[in-house]
Amino acid sequence: MASLHCPRSTSCHHEPLLHDVQGQENDHERQDEEISSADNDKKSDDGLEKQDNHIYPRWLASHSREGDHEKITPEEQDHHCDHISSFYSADTKRILPCYLDSVRLPEVKRHHRRSRRETFVMAVLSAASLFLILRILLVTLWPASLVDAVPKPQGDVPTAAADGYWLANIPRNGKVAYGDSSYKIFRNVKEYGAKGDGSTDDTAAINRAISEGTRCGLGCDSSTVKPAIVYFPSGTYMVSAPIIQYYYTQFIGDPHNLPVIKATANFVGIAVLDTDPYIPGGNGKQWYTNQNNFFRQIRNFVVDITNQPLGLGAGIHWQVAQATSLQNIRFEMRKGGGSENKQQGIFMDNGSGGFMSDLVFNGGLFGAFLGNQQFTTRNLTFNDCQTAIFMNWNWLWTFKSVNINNCGIGIDMANRPDGNNQSVGSVLLLDSKFTATPTAIKTAFSENSIPNTGGTLVLDNVDFTGAQVAVAGLTGNTVLAGGAVVSSWAQGSIYRPSAGTQRMAKRLPQAPAASEACSASAAPLVSSATTVTPLSPLPSSGSALPAPLSPTAFANGTQSNVTAQACSQPPSPKARIRGQQGLTAPSKATSLLANGKVFERSKPQYENVPISSFISVKSKGAKGDGVTDDTAAIQKILNSVTTDQIVYFDHGAYVISDTVNVPKNIKITGEIWPLIVASGPAFSDKNNPRPVFRVGAPGDRGAVEMTDLIFQTRGPAPGAIMMEWNVADASQGSCALWDVHFRIGGTAGTQLQIDRCQKNENVTTTFKPECAGAFMLMHITQQATAYLENTWFWVADHELDLSSWPGYAINNQINIYNGRGILVESKGPVWMYGTSSEHSQLYNYQIANAQDIWMGSIQTETAYMQANPNALNGGFPPNQAYSDPDFATCTTDSCRKTWGLRVLDSKDVYMYGGGLYSFFENYNQVCLDTESCQENMVDIQCSDNVWLFGLSTKASVNMVTVNGQSQAIGLENDNGFCQTVALFQEP
Repeated sequence: MASLHCPRSTSCHHEPLLHDVQGQENDHERQDEEISSADNDKKSDDGLEKQDNHIYPRWLASHSREGDHEKITPEEQDHHCDHISSFYSADTKRILPCYLDSVRLPEVKRHHRRSRRETFVMAVLSAASLFLILRILLVTLWPASLVDAVPKPQGDVPTAAADGYWLANIPRNGKVAYGDSSYKIFRNVKEYGAKGDGSTDDTAAINRAISEGTRCGLGCDSSTVKPAIVYFPSGTYMVSAPIIQYYYTQFIGDPHNLPVIKATANFVGIAVLDTDPYIPGGNGKQWYTNQNNFFRQIRNFVVDITNQPLGLGAGIHWQVAQATSLQNIRFEMRKGGGSENKQQGIFMDNGSGGFMSDLVFNGGLFGAFLGNQQFTTRNLTFNDCQTAIFMNWNWLWTFKSVNINNCGIGIDMANRPDGNNQSVGSVLLLDSKFTATPTAIKTAFSENSIPNTGGTLVLDNVDFTGAQVAVAGLTGNTVLAGGAVVSSWAQGSIYRPSAGTQRMAKRLPQAPAASEACSASAAPLVSSATTVTPLSPLPSSGSALPAPLSPTAFANGTQSNVTAQACSQPPSPKARIRGQQGLTAPSKATSLLANGKVFERSKPQYENVPISSFISVKSKGAKGDGVTDDTAAIQKILNSVTTDQIVYFDHGAYVISDTVNVPKNIKITGEIWPLIVASGPAFSDKNNPRPVFRVGAPGDRGAVEMTDLIFQTRGPAPGAIMMEWNVADASQGSCALWDVHFRIGGTAGTQLQIDRCQKNENVTTTFKPECAGAFMLMHITQQATAYLENTWFWVADHELDLSSWPGYAINNQINIYNGRGILVESKGPVWMYGTSSEHSQLYNYQIANAQDIWMGSIQTETAYMQANPNALNGGFPPNQAYSDPDFATCTTDSCRKTWGLRVLDSKDVYMYGGGLYSFFENYNQVCLDTESCQENMVDIQCSDNVWLFGLSTKASVNMVTVNGQSQAIGLENDNGFCQTVALFQEP
């Protein structure tokens, strides 16, 4: 799937401790009456090992079935319980003061992607149980003064009537194309009996609105044919048990007057809103596989737990993966209370996300308790929390525009669950501010901390004037003083060019003449301005990079030839420094900035637009039935709308047989991800690819907005470029995508499912034309600009719908062959917030002949079936018209694998957080033992002013190559699960 976790088929490491809670089983009985859960438990031995001073789980299953989890035996549980107390740091023990003796270990889920270093194996055990050790307690109503701190509605189009929000009142023509056409998609909770009057218990009514229609709940791991929008009009909804969000569901409140979901004093459950319930008595089993818990939204709410006792309560249990978002939510918790206060706004135990924005947290022990593989968060405000953010574990997390006010600690990333190993991989903090917060950041990183790069931290334009200490160590020692604005600072592994390094010029053609060599002219590096004095680095060799290591798992036991590719200029000399130090700040391209910060823009909800301005495509002749060719109808609609209208795709599947030309000034939104489906002979020729949606023409300037859409194929479409983006913004950020996803195969209607494309790793596999995806998922062309937020480019690795297919329970993985992920050739600006591109054959991200590109963060996975076949034999031969990699220097199949990121002939490229993972060699994970599933992951050629902050790779021998030569080696930069560098700069 998408980020695989441990592999996607596993629940990565962190499950909270569970307690049998009176009332929590009752909370699930309503669902249990409708849906029974099959018992797929399998038992095998398990244990904990200690190697190289790292504690990690010995969890490895014999197959990679997504979501197949095996329970430990009672004897194994006793063995694990002996270790429990060692997994609590001093800080986190206080969260569960007297409960350790009563804790029951959850089911341990085995990782089908086994890691060498699982340093944070039990990290979530630390604070999680506070939610699950609930008792029915009665307290008097806590007065809540709810301040309006959420973002203002956007008013860029005609004002709506004062009596309604268009989404609540628009005619509902949407139907499920590949399921029951009578199924109800839109549900208003008041139509199911919810009162919202501040006194009636609305729990049952709301859960009934969510679950009606035999939806994908307990016993169903995924389904795309039972979507639901659950709408909450303004009001105060009292709840006494969790509101459970089913798979493929959007909770949407009235943005004009945010509905309040408020816990009663006797509330029992893990959180007010729960996205992945734990099954009572299930030994840690949950409804959904956390790292496959896709397609969810919650927006426009106040979540209030101030009625609950100080020692209880969480707002949202947000255990999710890709294509999920929280937006425009305020969390109200009790303030003060000292050590008795255990309340938390967000509780996230694990997952593989993800994106959040525009959130406000008031009060509580933790504003947000976070743990996930990778995540991007933007525009968060914390007021009066004891600790604003407790980072329990991660592989990487990018925070942008965080404001922390009057909190004891801003970000606590010092978790060491076993008292030694850090559980936090990396944190990046940008364009943020601390006010009246004594300690801004707490870290466990030190000269002797392990793993080597655990606790990597990157600071970029952070205002610490309101903090006494900017970065504090475990003992409270000052690592970095407060009282100033920090332009750039990092702790971890740093690769920077030596002084006087020359810049690169354009990459040469494949057969260059001597006179075409790269220019050797020198140019200044970057501005030397910085507001902090660099600290002395921790001891390190500081020497030139060693020769690349020879992996042990390559086919012929050797590494590919290392020859400079195309550029005559060799890579800039670099030395690896492991330390904590101020850095010369990157000179960011001005086109990317607004008021000195990286530009950002929230997803529009058009709350002030009248219903009359929305043009339903079904009302104008499109069918959306998954069968009818809607090309002409859609083109006619797009051509006819005016700039004050919004094209509304009712839910359905719209078959497109030829290129649709999207005008340069248009707004398009969808009803819970309607499908734009490429199909037919026009998209069949890989040698002559053509776009499905062509957005603008080259040279166009305008304003294009798209929200809540999915692009996919029906059957093979090897000649389809799913979206060609040509339009440039008329004003900064006016051309944008939010929550628009590209999903190839694995779902109903794609004809690329388990019945045709089931993987078989036990035979020599050749490309199957009937299982081909698209030529390319997105192409941002030279003259275009683009703003992308929470966009997922996913080539399915497993089946989401055909759970009844024979053998599904044993093997639900599929081989879909998609040519390329996203190609960016823009001269900028391009912003990519919280994007992910996975499982294409040649590359996932490629930036070629481009400039002014900003990414924060990105996530990739190498195609699981590789190298059976390898990238060159995956059905899409390199096409030099698109600057494809040709793998010409490779001598091993482990070299001929999906590139995570390529940067070619480009300049002013900035990445703030990247998780680029390789988990398999032909679905086998033995290569994880030597961290050598793949030879190379990041390719930089003839490029200038490239800044890669917070780069984490998995099982790639070479993290970064420059002009064909290894420049950062994975095993030098060992982290808890990944390998991490704080900064790689070229040149």
